[in-house]
Amino acid sequence: MVAPQKPRLSKAQLAAAVDKAPAKRSKAAQEAPPEKPRRWRQGPVNIGNLTGRLTRPALGKRGFAGAEILSHWPTIVGAELSAFACPMEVKYPRGRNAGATLHLRVSHGAAAAMLQMKIPAIIERINRFFGYEAVVQVQAAQGPMPVRARPQAAPAPLTAAAAAQVEREVAAIASEPLKAALMKLGKTLQQRGR
Repeated sequence: MVAPQKPRLSKAQLAAAVDKAPAKRSKAAQEAPPEKPRRWRQGPVNIGNLTGRLTRPALGKRGFAGAEILSHWPTIVGAELSAFACPMEVKYPRGRNAGATLHLRVSHGAAAAMLQMKIPAIIERINRFFGYEAVVQVQAAQGPMPVRARPQAAPAPLTAAAAAQVEREVAAIASEPLKAALMKLGKTLQQRGR
């Protein structure tokens, strides 16, 4: 005699059965509040610490292991050279972590001629920055330079009449900390001409 076989359930039926089953949790686990994510337990996080993780995939496609060469470019090669040349890509030989070719973008033909004279110094400075022979060759191509943010001009000094107007407007506020904060805000807005 053959034993009867149990009916087989589909994946969807199994998933539905698991969802309907009561969760077996201890009393302590049921009463304890959900645990906060680790980031929240440590307090506020500096945005600079997060940018490395966010930019690593995009920079990795261009051969940059990190943003160090980009963020420290003026320090590595000097302000004069960084004004007309910027790194665009680093190409490593297959399977190696050293001996790369650095591709630069230069702003104009005269800059390319000047760059050719400084290539040995550039290679030496980059390798000194990284601490090993990371770059052995530099190639340059002429093209438009990335747009750099211009530093903002300092606001004009606050006139006596504008300061008096801000003081009159916040005079009725009783809370001293709030009054001081609004005074500072008012003076800043007056300086910016708003």
